[in-house]
Amino acid sequence: MKEFAPASAEERLHGGLWMEEAPSTNTAIQPALLDAVCDALSSAIIIYDKNDHLLYANRLGLHYFPVPAAFLSVGTRLRDFLGAVYDHSIRMSLTANGGPLPGREEWIAERIAAHWRERSETQERDKRGRWIRLAKRRLPSGYGICVVTDITDQKKREEQWRADLERVQLTEEILDNLPHPIFVKDRNFNMVAVNKLFCALLGAGAEAILGRPCAEIFDAGLAAKLDTADRHVLETGVPALSVERLTGRDGTERQVIVRSQRVGKPGRYFLVTSMDEVLEPRAADGRGAMAPSLTAEPAPQAKPATGITDERRSPMRSSPIGFSGRKVLLVTADTDFEAKSLKVLTRLGVDSCSVRSETEQQAFLSVAKSVDVTLDLVVVDNQMDLACLELAEQYGIDVVTLDAFQLDTDLAFLVSEHLSDAEGTHLLASDDWEISTVSDGPAPDGASAIEVLVVEDNEINQIVFSQILEGLGRRYRIAATGSEALRLWDELRPPLMLLDVSLPDINGMEVCRTIREQENRTGRQTPIIGVLVPAFDQDRAKCLAAGMNDVILKPLSPDAIETLLDRFMPIEGFGLAP
Repeated sequence: MKEFAPASAEERLHGGLWMEEAPSTNTAIQPALLDAVCDALSSAIIIYDKNDHLLYANRLGLHYFPVPAAFLSVGTRLRDFLGAVYDHSIRMSLTANGGPLPGREEWIAERIAAHWRERSETQERDKRGRWIRLAKRRLPSGYGICVVTDITDQKKREEQWRADLERVQLTEEILDNLPHPIFVKDRNFNMVAVNKLFCALLGAGAEAILGRPCAEIFDAGLAAKLDTADRHVLETGVPALSVERLTGRDGTERQVIVRSQRVGKPGRYFLVTSMDEVLEPRAADGRGAMAPSLTAEPAPQAKPATGITDERRSPMRSSPIGFSGRKVLLVTADTDFEAKSLKVLTRLGVDSCSVRSETEQQAFLSVAKSVDVTLDLVVVDNQMDLACLELAEQYGIDVVTLDAFQLDTDLAFLVSEHLSDAEGTHLLASDDWEISTVSDGPAPDGASAIEVLVVEDNEINQIVFSQILEGLGRRYRIAATGSEALRLWDELRPPLMLLDVSLPDINGMEVCRTIREQENRTGRQTPIIGVLVPAFDQDRAKCLAAGMNDVILKPLSPDAIETLLDRFMPIEGFGLAP
């Protein structure tokens, strides 16, 4: 080890310190200046000479080292100071904690050796639980400096950061193992988390999605709908559910149920959205199949029957969330509200129809009760009279109300919530009951036993047809399938058919074509009116091309039906002349 000349008594007395061996530029460091620097840095600084005698120690040293003040005075040997630290801090701390106690001389020797390294830095935890950093440096002149800093807050931040990182990793693992595509948006509606299934659904990596708004990920129409719903969810905390058409980057289209909810605390809310594919098209055997959850490799879909395909095949059959066969009545006088609501209810797979007044509601509920058909839910436009709610309650039916805005964001969620929580048995299957011919007496001579053959598989719409036709004094028969319609047409030769285009076995267009082919041999033609839901109004031309005489849209009204009857059945004898 290099020998150094001991500092003079004058140097120790005045606290002088030369940072380098340069006699011509010796500059004394004034204790007052060092005190100010130490206070500004909130650090303790200890300076010792080449003989390990203390030249300077500021008052913060006692904050970190609980030793008598005399051991931090100028001229004290570094060895004596370290011995006092061991006696008053190290030994007491280790004894209290039951840890192994190192020998005093051994401990001091290790610390002296560390102080003689050119650079040394350690982090230690004292008996008060604080973390301190000791940065030591030995200068070429032999003088040494030790800077002591409290790093407790930094340690806490590091521990919090590690805990946050572990939580983030756990959250990502949980998201990636969920069976549905999920994405998370912040309060600015930017993507902050996605799982693997969502990336697979879009055909893009997470790096291409994170940090972007919906407008850069989905098509403009869908992005606008999602942002509108999310804004309402963020402001109110009410979850939203809707059915949307999603187009992947590979051009593949899927119909998905979108669920959004708010999580977090005020000021730090996030929006969690999941997607689940609706369902496969109905197969030709009439049995609906629930679509599997979305996966990285979508399952092949069953080939639809000839005729209307995709969602047009049978929009009110099975539901992805188990609502097939459930029955909902809508009460509203607003045609726009009515059309939007029925579209949502159709996509949920429930049987639904609407009435436009308290009087119509009363008549409908009365007929439903008389034929033992139980409604699961009544949805009332909040612009309707309070009596509409009371009427539903009188019949013991669950009821929900909503406004026009909630129609876009909450209708699907509210209906799903009520139907999911409903107890008891479901409705009787359509095979267990039938609204058949209504006749007060024998048919007039030369007249058909019935005037109208209604072909409709939706039980609620069957009630609507029977209600209207009874009110008009017309005799009718209802068929629930395409094959039953062909059989009844052949047996009864009805003067008029009201034919739903979406049927569980043979769709309405094929039924019409079959009848027209048979009529070509008889020379007699039955007026056939197609019945469409508003969502499929674009199929009007296809209906006419299949041989139908006209088309009527749901929801059904007595005036529209009466107009058709007057047009196609103006006189006794019915039918159209060849």
